Amino acid sequence: MSVLLIDAGNSRIKWQWRKAGVVQAQGGVAHTDLAQMSDAEVGRLFPAQCDRVVVASVRDNSGLHQSLHAHYGARLHWLAQPVSAYPAFVHCYPDPARLGVDRWLAMLGARCHCSSALIVADAGTALTVDLMSAGNHHDGGFIVPGLQLAQQALFNSTQRVRPYNDEQAAQQLLPGRDTVGCVSSGVYRQQVALVRSVQQDYPQHLLVVTGGDGLWLATQLGCEYRPDLVFDGMDSLCAGSFLP
Repeated sequence: MSVLLIDAGNSRIKWQWRKAGVVQAQGGVAHTDLAQMSDAEVGRLFPAQCDRVVVASVRDNSGLHQSLHAHYGARLHWLAQPVSAYPAFVHCYPDPARLGVDRWLAMLGARCHCSSALIVADAGTALTVDLMSAGNHHDGGFIVPGLQLAQQALFNSTQRVRPYNDEQAAQQLLPGRDTVGCVSSGVYRQQVALVRSVQQDYPQHLLVVTGGDGLWLATQLGCEYRPDLVFDGMDSLCAGSFLP
């Protein structure tokens, strides 16, 4: 069976076309670029020949939904929240529908690679850090602004902390020597410190990192980087026939 997996995140829409779990093609597009395309142009972005299309969306994305339904019809499965009947995941949220579908899928994807207790860090627009027991209990998590969002919040909300044009951000943990350097170094250090503190509190858990900024974070932490956890989670749902 071939499946088209689409991850509609906060900033970008990424996709993979898989056959029997093997990636055949992949791509991505910014939300701003997609909004300017016609339904026909949207359809040409993705492979036409697939048995099932699964979209995980953390936004409303009604235009994307409409365009994809026009091309794929009943093959389209839209995931805006976790599948309530999924047996291999025990929620801690009183209302499981409020758990971000991307966080849920990343945890399912991490479970595809490891059977132990897990810390799953997804470094994207937000940095989310979730704890999952070996028995597939979600034990809660943390959400903070991601690297770019945290820096933007400082620049947009303070008068003297400004993005001076003659200064450059640095991907380092050392003290900055100008305003932009101090902000970027502080934010990078903050991200690493959060994940390290969770590791210290849960030393028996294996850390797995994913997300667009995850490679940098995983390198700093000396842990495994798996960029496709959300896709892996979607693929596991297809393989187990847990989609309606």
